[in-house]
Amino acid sequence: MRSVVLLLLLTLISQKSQSAVGLRQVGDKAGFSRELNMILNPDCDLPECKGEGSHFINLVHVSAKGDSDVIHYLWSTFGTPSVLIVQTSLKASLQINWESLLNESVAEGIIQFSEKPYYSFGLILAQLWQFNDTKDTGKLDISTNESFPISFMEMSWQNINETMTCSSDQCSVSFETSSVDTDYFLPNGSFSFQMTAHSKDGRNNILPHLEHTASSSQLNIVLNEMKSHFTGSRFALEFLFFSSDVSHENIDPIAIESRKSVDDEYTPGVFKRYVLTTPSSRSNGSGGYLHWKPVCYTNYKRTIAHSSDSSTYGIQYTNTSQPFSIVKAFFGPSDNNSMSAFNVSFGSAGDGFYLKTNYTSWSVAIGYGRAPPERLSLMVILIISIGVGAPLLLMAIGGLYFIIQKLARKKYDLLLSSSLT
Repeated sequence: MRSVVLLLLLTLISQKSQSAVGLRQVGDKAGFSRELNMILNPDCDLPECKGEGSHFINLVHVSAKGDSDVIHYLWSTFGTPSVLIVQTSLKASLQINWESLLNESVAEGIIQFSEKPYYSFGLILAQLWQFNDTKDTGKLDISTNESFPISFMEMSWQNINETMTCSSDQCSVSFETSSVDTDYFLPNGSFSFQMTAHSKDGRNNILPHLEHTASSSQLNIVLNEMKSHFTGSRFALEFLFFSSDVSHENIDPIAIESRKSVDDEYTPGVFKRYVLTTPSSRSNGSGGYLHWKPVCYTNYKRTIAHSSDSSTYGIQYTNTSQPFSIVKAFFGPSDNNSMSAFNVSFGSAGDGFYLKTNYTSWSVAIGYGRAPPERLSLMVILIISIGVGAPLLLMAIGGLYFIIQKLARKKYDLLLSSSLT
């Protein structure tokens, strides 16, 4: 009983201290919200930007204006799918050299801002791996598993005009491939991802209910009717992560850590999440982060019954060549920015492999500042308090009753003794 009470008190104290730290972050103040605006292919007059012909560009710019800064989200499938997040002053404006971008030039200044950004980072979906899990472990091991990479640069993407939505609460858009490549997809298959930017703190309304802030976005990935080349086919994603943190041997690098929780209220059965942080995020809360749960879903209806594991593999620091993307167009060829790679695979032992449902979805939150801490909801705190407090109250009442009875017996014994004498 004492250990339960101590655990509850430590959790509550931890939440209060984390909240106090959060108040100093951009976008985490109570009631703070940002003004959202979304535009497709900003300031581009080229035919490809207007959707003319069979080839077109999908580059979405969402600006999230706060009291003293603007968070810019750039999402695109040009080259390979990528996400770019840039924090600037209120006056800074986005500038894109569209002709150089279409030529996939790696010169600096293709994507830039009228003022130097405060901070920037990007996430690239480098490639998709299909591997044969012959031992049914649910783990990716390229050295022992037969596998091959699938390049996103070889895929064709649909026009996203009809998928763009924006309100005062959130802006979102869905990118989806065209089912034209029979080497990768079944007749109605596709790879798709949805990006959503939020104007205020909260939780996503679908499992795993990741928490978000006014300075974060969410990436939802779906592998639907992919073509399996093995009886034990599973899939894994390879990510590249960039940030404006200067690479230096004396600076702690980008890191992924596993954080445990005492509560699974929002994601039943999952008591852990992974958090990727940059040096700036860890030191002063002014950097980039990702956070996700080790769970994926095998049906478009995300439920516990349709869930499986996802596995995260450690950071690898690399200077190897990267596929062209808007992230590469922004950072340019400079080696001063930190770059790292990591993989996430989908599936667990005994789940029937990808072939069982031909469907997998997974989510990750991408934000600026510090990753929001996992907090117990008020209802859970009340339930725990009642569960712990009621027995303690009964014990206190029982102890008090025992003491009163004992005192009353002593008094009776004294009276009886005096009457006998």
